[in-house]
Amino acid sequence: MSVYSAVTRTQLEQFVNQYPLGKVIAYEGIEDGIDNTNYFVTTTQGEFVLTLFESLSADKLPYYLNLLCFLGENNLPCPNPYLNNQARSFGSLNHKQAAVFKRFPGRSAITPSIAQCHEIGLHLGRLHRLTENHVFPINSNHDLRWCKSVFNKIDSHLTSSDRSLISDEMNFLSTVYTDNLPKGVIHGDLFKDNALFIDDRLTGLLDFYSAGTGILSLDIAITVNDWCYGSGEINLKKLFALLTGYESIRQLEQSEKQIWPSLLRAAALRFWLSRLQHQLFPPTSKLTQYKDPSVFRQLLQQYRQRPITL
Repeated sequence: MSVYSAVTRTQLEQFVNQYPLGKVIAYEGIEDGIDNTNYFVTTTQGEFVLTLFESLSADKLPYYLNLLCFLGENNLPCPNPYLNNQARSFGSLNHKQAAVFKRFPGRSAITPSIAQCHEIGLHLGRLHRLTENHVFPINSNHDLRWCKSVFNKIDSHLTSSDRSLISDEMNFLSTVYTDNLPKGVIHGDLFKDNALFIDDRLTGLLDFYSAGTGILSLDIAITVNDWCYGSGEINLKKLFALLTGYESIRQLEQSEKQIWPSLLRAAALRFWLSRLQHQLFPPTSKLTQYKDPSVFRQLLQQYRQRPITL
């Protein structure tokens, strides 16, 4: 959530006036995140989040908004889009598709507790269980082909050691990866900044715009790599808590447990490459957040040297 598209107060007021949400009192850009432009908006009727979608097209956006509505109807705490006066879930603002959402209370867990790791695992399990029969026609595209594409783009900017490590890891993953693991709707980016808590109670899951149909256990690995990492290593107590929470809703299959060490490596490689690409080819933005790629390089090396098994 960054600010790529500047919005004037007049533009914002004209857009919000299309909703039964009162008059605008104040608004401010949100610095966190990477992909979309976001503003906190305060009106006479409450607090909201305005999102301008920087890359999602008008034909794909309804799938994501419908997913959010479906999850909200099933009591998963995620932001449902408000309908405007034409009963539409999104409109156009500053030449971008835009939508308005409820602002959830709470804060992101900078250093999550054991209880918070259990809670995020439980709700990730709920997401996967709730969407077992939900048709989501967009596939998660951050697979090995994506990794190779990004690698080819950034290759000439890398050190020889980084180039060698990435190439070797992709070769390894291509030999162990299987398409026969349980699939469903995955969040794809459930990092600490995409969840809100009041104490140890989860109040909101955010930013579903990396969601797609993909490997469920890879979604768990992505989450583990952020929530359970601290002081330079994976905290095994937090890992156990997260997996215990998850398996209270959905039990992992034996095939998922067998490939678990490789999934952790794949998740680390995916976000190392993503952050390298963002660092080397930064988008234009007034406010944005740059995240350190080296965290995932270090994590990948640890997994290669000391695999974590289930």
